[in-house]
Amino acid sequence: MPEEIAPPFENWDQHLKALDDRDLTELAKDYRWLDDEARAEEEGSEFHSRREAVIAECERRGLHDVARSCRRPAMGGSGR
Repeated sequence: MPEEIAPPFENWDQHLKALDDRDLTELAKDYRWLDDEARAEEEGSEFHSRREAVIAECERRGLHDVARSCRRPAMGGSGR
């Protein structure tokens, strides 16, 4: 299966707006779990900017629980 590549950053907001709620929710989950120190260092500020845009789009759509879960750093086990 080929690796998925995010669209160019300048089209990111448009990409997020085009997603349905289910796909946006899945993307938010992915960004939550990818936010470990190694990944954050590798991707730098672009990763964090994209994640903040995902959170903002969730908030705009009223998906407040999804936005909150994307903000919270992923933890081992139950996540609490």
